[in-house]
Amino acid sequence: MSYNYADKTFKGNVQIRSCYACCDPVRLVKMKNTDYLKQLDEELVIAVGCTEPVAVAYAAALAKKQAGEGDIESLAVKASVNIYKNAMGVNIPGTQEMGVAMAAALGAIAGDSDLVLEVLRHVDEEDIAKAKALCDEGHVSLDIFKGDQPLYIDVFLSTGAHSGRAVIEHKHDLIMLLEKDGQTVFINDTELSTDLKDSITVDDIASIYDFARTVDLSKLDRIREAIKLNSAVAEEGLRKGYGLGVSPALQGTRDLTELDLELYCAVLTSAATDVRMAGIPMPVMSNSGSGNQGLTVTVPVLAAARWLKSEEDEHLRAQTLAHLIAIHVKGSFGRLSPLCGAVAAAVGASCGIVYLLGGKLQECIAAVQNVFGSITGMICDGAKAGCALKVSTCVFTAVQAAKVAMAGRSIQSTDGVIEEDVEATIRNMERISKEGMADMDKLLLNIMLNK
Repeated sequence: MSYNYADKTFKGNVQIRSCYACCDPVRLVKMKNTDYLKQLDEELVIAVGCTEPVAVAYAAALAKKQAGEGDIESLAVKASVNIYKNAMGVNIPGTQEMGVAMAAALGAIAGDSDLVLEVLRHVDEEDIAKAKALCDEGHVSLDIFKGDQPLYIDVFLSTGAHSGRAVIEHKHDLIMLLEKDGQTVFINDTELSTDLKDSITVDDIASIYDFARTVDLSKLDRIREAIKLNSAVAEEGLRKGYGLGVSPALQGTRDLTELDLELYCAVLTSAATDVRMAGIPMPVMSNSGSGNQGLTVTVPVLAAARWLKSEEDEHLRAQTLAHLIAIHVKGSFGRLSPLCGAVAAAVGASCGIVYLLGGKLQECIAAVQNVFGSITGMICDGAKAGCALKVSTCVFTAVQAAKVAMAGRSIQSTDGVIEEDVEATIRNMERISKEGMADMDKLLLNIMLNK
């Protein structure tokens, strides 16, 4: 199967800055390759389970490690609204349990802090029973962090004889403070803390594109690992229906080989998301702190590469482009945002698919504009089984946006949030997330708590 795009030229309705006009120019401003590789190392992180409850479990495991041996007498969690919102409706990995309290209890009882975001890898039924008892007997208390930081977790644990405290902030795996018996044993650099407040930044789409098409492929082991891990989760979802069952519903009775490009990409990606939202303890490669974002970047590009029978080198470059653009876009939204992270991931995936279809920089830019112009305001109302349906919607949009871009079409700057400069469009999305939806997360949590 393949598409024949005879005319890949841009029509008069497409407004592109003149510096982007040729397909393969040498940019005057470009980040060093090592900077991009560092971004991939920092933002593509292996995680088991939804990263918000898992981050709570990680903080609790760290606090217990500081307190040492002994039965847990009390466990107090203070976390930002986004953490509660994303932990309420998703299964904790390896269990059928949900919520911040249970995540903290499991982390304290059975978590291995050395495994970081795979902290709950070895949880068993006995651990689950103990964690339930800890919650049922009133040993776990919850409070909402009143500060501005959207990603904040503070866990204080007491065994009676000793106590431990762990604070995670800015990133799901970034330890800011550790205390033992009220004494500080570790504190992170305050300058680092300031730099990370909302920073997931790379240069711009032009330099990302240049990097992806020129990087030494031997340096892309992180991308290879993302493909390996996330494709395994997708294959598990295809093998057995999980969660909301979005993937089998989309596929119906048809064989995978009978599906068109859009549906093939959506079926594979929703299969992976169904697995993850069901709490199946399989590792995924996350992107910008989210496993679903990692899947929504990786799996559609993988599916398109299979469907188009792309060469491995081409696939690796497309994945690199997709992941870095998703990181770039998510940096404007914020690591935890009222806007659904699958939208940022879909922008990256659309660019990766454009690359596989033979597109150049101008088509990538058009794909970004097309995605933002079509699913502008998809909100995040917490992690849950239904995320698989949101992901499939984003994947359909990503493929359609890529095909429209390859036909030489881009949403015009006269339309809505779209600007002539694609980076200005991204800044508009940042304004929507941070200004227009400033109180959205509090409203959503209130709705979720009062149903």
